[in-house]
Amino acid sequence: MSLLLDRSPEAPHLHVQVALILKERIRSGVWPDGTSLPSEKDLCAEFEVARGTIRQALHTLESEGYLRREQGRGTFVHLNAFTSDEMSSRRLAFVVPYVRDSTVPTILIGFQQVAEDAGFSVIFNHVNNDVQQQERVIRKLIDEHVSGIALYPVDSETISVIETLNNSGFPIVLIDRYLRSLSTDYVMTDHFGGAIRGTQYLFDQGHRRVGFATWLSPAVSMEHRYLGYRQVLSERGIPLDERLVCRVEGYPMIDLSPLCDYLSGPDRPTAVFAANDQIAIGLYRAAASLSLRVPDDLSVLGFDNLDLSAHLDPPLTTLAQPFLKIGQTAADLLLRRVRGEQGYFDQITLPPELIIRKSCHPLPQTNRVSHQVAH
Repeated sequence: MSLLLDRSPEAPHLHVQVALILKERIRSGVWPDGTSLPSEKDLCAEFEVARGTIRQALHTLESEGYLRREQGRGTFVHLNAFTSDEMSSRRLAFVVPYVRDSTVPTILIGFQQVAEDAGFSVIFNHVNNDVQQQERVIRKLIDEHVSGIALYPVDSETISVIETLNNSGFPIVLIDRYLRSLSTDYVMTDHFGGAIRGTQYLFDQGHRRVGFATWLSPAVSMEHRYLGYRQVLSERGIPLDERLVCRVEGYPMIDLSPLCDYLSGPDRPTAVFAANDQIAIGLYRAAASLSLRVPDDLSVLGFDNLDLSAHLDPPLTTLAQPFLKIGQTAADLLLRRVRGEQGYFDQITLPPELIIRKSCHPLPQTNRVSHQVAH
């Protein structure tokens, strides 16, 4: 049983992990109300930890209303004054990698609405797109006894602290992306389906050289958009041309040099599906520097529908993520876990909406013919 504990330096303290595991046994009904807990000696043997670690864990659960310790008799599950939706710590945490546009604030608004309606406050944390800082923040939140965590992860790689919390049953819901090698609850947009719709729209406008621009080191959300782009190529019998795919640095600022090179060649794309609106804005700037006009010389389609997208010149055609709904859904799911709902992980995808504005034009008929002949 000691394998339940993560003893790596970056993991939560051992007494925190023990408390989480014992709490999950109580909340799942393994130890019903009134159950006598094993002795401290037996718990020490089970988890292979010192008695001080067990005492810290029991003290935590007692202070949170899960246990009653009786002198000379032992420690008992005590839920008479506790209901599963009335936590002693009515706080949820919301952790994000960065705040650089309207995405995170809108998700947070939806999340906070649902949390506050349920009587919970929300602690907001920003980790500067830094995996190590993300780990430190999560450990700190656990030590502060938050009831649950909504995490917009820096990337899609599993980190031990998340795996430890997930395995112990601690309420944690991922937002926007999942982890490649770990099953968790998550809420995200249907990035793959949205990319299919956006790419099809550009081909339906008569374009044949449809490009795709994305980050150099994408999370699964970006990978799904790329896969959607490739799926449309496959369905239409068009071989992938790597010259039509451009990857750029995305944090903290987009590097325009690759985009300028991308748009400079004689075989440049006539339309580009940008993996997000920030890249689309970069394409606008790169095109302007090359005296290319959007949409007359280059159609651009984005993904996100940031607040400023409607105010670009021309206004950006884009796939709108349901950010408010993502936040609301994530909060609802997290609260259900906090209240003790069991079951396999909920993995929820929400459809984006294609918002047609002025940044995409049909390719003139003569150009369509010349492109078809060239291929």
